[in-house]
Amino acid sequence: MLSRIAAGRVDDATSADVFNAATIGGAKALGRDDIGRLAPGAKADLVLVDLDHPLMKPGRDPLRNLIFTAADRAVKHVYVDGILRMQDGIVLSMDCDGAADKLETEQKASELSVATLDANNRDGLEIAPPVLPMAD
Repeated sequence: MLSRIAAGRVDDATSADVFNAATIGGAKALGRDDIGRLAPGAKADLVLVDLDHPLMKPGRDPLRNLIFTAADRAVKHVYVDGILRMQDGIVLSMDCDGAADKLETEQKASELSVATLDANNRDGLEIAPPVLPMAD
């Protein structure tokens, strides 16, 4: 989207360009020929998309729908190096709820200690207040 805005043209970067940048282009940037494509000897990294997901409709151009509308919301399963890592939208290799809880706890602790790092002794809520007032 940004390249289209910068160029002032809607056809500056096509869906195919974006897909290739995310797959074979990314592999090339890393100097790797064993990723970014489906081929003998390449790592088996696959993303399976639910084409029946509402954000994948209409189904005329599923790659465009995935890139510009659905994104990760339509991803059903992910295989990394041939191993199932996400099934039915749930990451299997980590405790997402536990990680989210830890993030909340650590953010609150950081907000309390930020005043010791700020030249004006402002706390985290003063430096970056919530956009909307929070209920007590």
